[in-house]
Amino acid sequence: MSINFREEFDLPRDICYLNSCYMTPQPRRVVEAACRGAARRSQPWSLAPADFFTEVEVLRAAFARQIGCANDNIAIVPSAGYGAACAAKNLRIQSGDLVLALGDQFPSNYYAWRRETSASGAAFHVVDREPEQTWSDAILSAIELHGDAIAVATLEGHHWASAEIIELETVIPALRDVGACVVLDLTQSIGAYPIDIKKLGPDFMVSSGYKWLFCPYGVSFLYVDDEHFDGIPIEEAWIDRAGAEDFSRLSEFTDSYQPGARRYDVSEKSSFSNIAGAVAALEMIEEWGVPNISELLANTNERIAEILLSHGFETTPAAARAPHFQGAVIPSIDPRELASRLTDEGVYASVRGKHLRVAPHLYTDDVDLLRFDAALGISVK
Repeated sequence: MSINFREEFDLPRDICYLNSCYMTPQPRRVVEAACRGAARRSQPWSLAPADFFTEVEVLRAAFARQIGCANDNIAIVPSAGYGAACAAKNLRIQSGDLVLALGDQFPSNYYAWRRETSASGAAFHVVDREPEQTWSDAILSAIELHGDAIAVATLEGHHWASAEIIELETVIPALRDVGACVVLDLTQSIGAYPIDIKKLGPDFMVSSGYKWLFCPYGVSFLYVDDEHFDGIPIEEAWIDRAGAEDFSRLSEFTDSYQPGARRYDVSEKSSFSNIAGAVAALEMIEEWGVPNISELLANTNERIAEILLSHGFETTPAAARAPHFQGAVIPSIDPRELASRLTDEGVYASVRGKHLRVAPHLYTDDVDLLRFDAALGISVK
């Protein structure tokens, strides 16, 4: 690729931004598209009913291509938490069931199921791991221990704090063997790591849009397996009902929904600025190609690992970690204090649990890595 990726972003030269897991900077083209979309609201008389649907369907199709499924399997939602709540509302559990959750994962996935288990009397088991154990092995051990009591498992593809790969191709079949439903949060995967959702086969999958997908804040995605097309949405939105395209007949009430997963769409999905920006973002990712993005980030991530190791950090081995980010630990320093020191040097990363989470993107260049190395030299004392 002969693209100057940094020029696509409004990144000052004195900023080293290694925080893509938290929020990617919006590319210039996404900002421009979102502004054009927002401007449409200044002349509402120019908007037709079809405008509330057309671009939404373009976005739905673009995300479906990202993960290899039909457009009908995708709902447009405002957040990963909203998507998790949709899953929790539709995968019914009862007393005697057990919900299996990945330890230290993103909190929305925890809270949605904590409420459901409290209300139903089902058990809630958070998988922890031994010091030398992988997350995948810890999950498999929990499956062996609890067996067919497991009704639902809520998992990630890459652990959001440590960046460790969860071997979903092994874990999900083991869950299916005991009759469990599967909910995935692939926020820290999609856009930077190739995903074949049909191969994984979850019941539901959520992905926030404002991280690796470069979308405006407030745009996220929910994958719904065909089996759950007749489920109960969070909202009973007029725009998700059959025939909603004809505004003159909206008071002719119907029990029928738009096809597929569209019943789960958030009611104000047609936000003109958000949708325009999100379409531009996914088109950019498609232009760059996720396999290319993943390969380039893997090279950068390996260089970051070498820098971290040279300053005394412990990192997840390359074969076991995500190609696009990593969590590093240094026992001698509180990670929050370290992150603060790095910020003073113009380097931005996150702290999640005990990990300093370092997440580059294609805008990360040699100058950034030199700054990161120098900042660690000053900050690690």
